[in-house]
Order: sequence, then C-alpha cells, then structure tokens
Amino acid sequence: MAPLLSVEAVSKSFAGNQVLREVSFTVEHGEVLALVGENGAGKSTVLSLVTGLLAPDSGLVRYDGTPVPRAWSPHRARAAGIGSVHQELSLNPHQSVAENVFLGAWPTRRGLVRARDLAERARPLLERVGLDVDPHTRAGRLPLGTLQLVELAKALAGEPRLLILDEVTSALDEDQVAAVFRVVRALRENGGSVIFVSHRMAELFAISDRLTVLKDGAVTATRERTGTDHDDVVRLMIGRELSDLFPPKATGLGEPLLRARELTVPGACDSVDLDLVRGRILGLGGLQGQGQREVLRALFGLARHSGQVTLDGRPVRITSPREAIRQRVAYVSEDRKSEGVHTTRSVRDNLALPSLRALAPARRLTTVSRPAESRLVAELIERLRIKTASPAQEARRLSGGNQQKVALAKWLPTAPRVLLLAEPTRGIDIGTKREIYHLLRRLADEGMAVLVTSGDTMELVGLCDEVAVLYEGKVVERLDGPDLTEERLVRASVMGTGSVAHA
Repeated sequence: MAPLLSVEAVSKSFAGNQVLREVSFTVEHGEVLALVGENGAGKSTVLSLVTGLLAPDSGLVRYDGTPVPRAWSPHRARAAGIGSVHQELSLNPHQSVAENVFLGAWPTRRGLVRARDLAERARPLLERVGLDVDPHTRAGRLPLGTLQLVELAKALAGEPRLLILDEVTSALDEDQVAAVFRVVRALRENGGSVIFVSHRMAELFAISDRLTVLKDGAVTATRERTGTDHDDVVRLMIGRELSDLFPPKATGLGEPLLRARELTVPGACDSVDLDLVRGRILGLGGLQGQGQREVLRALFGLARHSGQVTLDGRPVRITSPREAIRQRVAYVSEDRKSEGVHTTRSVRDNLALPSLRALAPARRLTTVSRPAESRLVAELIERLRIKTASPAQEARRLSGGNQQKVALAKWLPTAPRVLLLAEPTRGIDIGTKREIYHLLRRLADEGMAVLVTSGDTMELVGLCDEVAVLYEGKVVERLDGPDLTEERLVRASVMGTGSVAHA
C-alpha cells in the first residue's frame, strides 16, 4: 500500500534564499510522524506545501498515491481530508465557539444558519477534545489553551485522514496535552495519520512512531522512535551535544530589589508575596491558569490589583505600563504575535521602539537620529544573534525564536532593573532556548532581577534559582536548592501541597 503522504525531493526558495533542499519523507497509514528541527529548519515551509499554502519550486508531493495538482490549495487539501492546527490561532474572537468550529462550513436550513443547530453539532467535537464549554460562548472570552483545543475541534470537524499538529501543545497544560494525545491515538487506531511538531522532546517520544529531523532545510535522518533517544535527536537537530542547556545557578542571596506583599488580582490571585532579588531568577510554577500570568501583568501595570509593591525599599504604585517603564520594569508577554512584536513593522522599528525618546535629538520625538538608531539596532542584533536578512525585514518573516529574541532585545537599551517574562521559550527550538537561558543568566549576573513563568517543569527547575508554586491563585510552596526538583514541583502544582507559604 502506498504511503498516505509522500514528500519527494521538494525544494523551495524565497527571494534567492533556499529554505528547503530536496526534502523527502513519508507518512504511512495509521502512523504518527514527528517532524523535528530548530526554528528556521524548514518545518513550517514543508507543512505549507502539504496544506496548499505554498507550491514547491521542484519535487513532488503525493497524497494517497496521487500527485497533488498545481492548483492545490488549503480548501482542496481540507476537502481531501487534510486537517491542520497551528500554534498561531485562526479563530474569530467575535464569533461563538460553535461558529468557529464550523467556520466556512456552517450548516444551513432553507438558507438560514441556526445557532442551536451549530451548538448541537459542535458539542460532540468539543467533548472529543476534552472541552466542557458552552458552544455559544464568544471565543474572545476564552483563555489561550482552551482556544487551541477549539482549533483542534475545528480541524476534526472536517473528518481528516491526515492531521497536522504544528506546535499546538505549547500553550497547553498537562491535562490539555493529554486530551490532544487521546485524539491522536484514536485517529491512529482508526487508520488515520498525524504529523506532530513540538519542541518538547518528551512529547515527541510519548506520541510518535517515527521522527524525521530537519536541519538547515534538509532532512538529516528519519528514526524509529524505539531505536533512538533524546540525545541522538538533539545531535541531529543542532549538530552538536547539548549537555550545557542550562547555565550555572546563582550563588549567594542578596537583598530584594522588588517586594510584593499581599498582591491580589480579583478572580486570579490572592495575597501573593514575592521577593525579586538582584542577580537571581525567580520562577512562578503551577498548572496553567493559577494566576501566574496575572501576577506579571499586575507588576507591569496591565491588571488592576491591590497590595503593596516596593522597589529598592521605596513604595511604588505601578498602575500603567508607562509607570512600570519609568520604574525600569520590563515585560515580555507570552503572546509575542499580539503583544511582543509589531509583526508588520520591521525588525529595526521593533528594536528601536522603547528607545525612541533616547534616540531623538534633544529628546524631541518628532525626529530620530538615524545613525544612533542604526548603531543601537546593529548592537542588539549582534548581542542576541538575531537571524534576519536585514534590519528592514518585517518581523513576521522571522522564525518564532527570532521573534522572541526581538521581543526581549528591545527592552535592553532601557536598562531595566526588573525583567518579567511570561513563557519566554514557548514554541522555540532547543538551540534557541539555550541561548535565551544563558542570556537571562547573564542579565541576572549584571544585577537584574528576573521573574519567569513557564509551563515547562524542566525549564523552571533547570533555569530558576527559586520557584514559587501557585495553586488556585495562592503561593502554596517555595522551592530552591536541593528541594527544587521536578517531582516536588509537579506534586505542588497538581495537589497544592504544603501550607500557604509566606516570605
């Protein structure tokens, strides 16, 4: 029997830059194939060829034994049984969950769409992905993880034979990832196939049958999952060992730079006490939705809150991002597309934006010193090793990892004292993660206080000097030194173990 999907020596270039070099792989019936590689390795381009968003310059894509036509398109691919879910959402926030699930294919009765019919048809699909939400709920009111599962339900509505999951688990908690895995296993058991993309190595080995590794636009190897290990895949991805993923931790304990006492965000967190210390990285752990995000947003003036905050022992009221920036507090959101970078503006514009006042002669914002701006942008690109064709390139053309570097780099010229980072490595490859981990440690070593939230337990344990675990909006445990282990962190996250901890 012919493979369900066969990619045969496909190549693709953009503006003279070759991003795929004779890539070949197959997806068998009833198989989960993991497509692995660093950001910029070519994974998204390959998937765009399969789903009809792009056409190859050379080579061939066969689906169910037949070459796809030159007029292959996302609509034709979906009609042929190819469903896809991507990290970046495609839902309309102003429409209901049910309307989004059947977007473009609303069932009608005598030419009319009935909300009740949509909701009834959506419910079994939502249950299939582990969601207990009202189908009439407006999508814009739901958290990111829930929306990602709505995207999955939307893909399942097309009854796919081949399901492409591109970094869909990066914003999900453990229970939601388990729901995705149940969908994948059920599809495989019924003869369907899945292409699974994730930067979480444990997920790749938990769900895949084979792994195809891409590096610099070419396939370096395809391995049976049972015949390889994590280290082998990492070597194939980045061409070197990765034994020093995390930098050494801080030694000693200084005085807190920022103290938060009884920090409360209504409906999100209650009486949270935190000490952010110069030279140290503090993590906020816990399952998704326990108040971590709101703590960061409150400290940056983006969420209404109560409680006391001091900086250098002096009380401050941070009620807006403008005030936070004035106090030299910087914030990198977990949603880099909407809040981290201006995707339609250039890399230059993004990197220079927080520094416009300093770049303006005589501090007048009507003009900007172009030579000074060019020097600043060049320094940041070099310092963070941002891979871009030129500073004039639009940010949306960068890989996810390089977009994240831009979102972080733009704050550095403002000399922040406190750096708040929400999910700083979400959807980023292992090599870029290492670069960001070592950068954060250098910034801490230079005297900055860093606060990080992450859904990756290994990341919190490996990167942070201390982790405060939130459960139902309260700090239930503080872990550091030999007590900071994955086992203790997971136990506190899922069980809320320990009495409510105080600094």
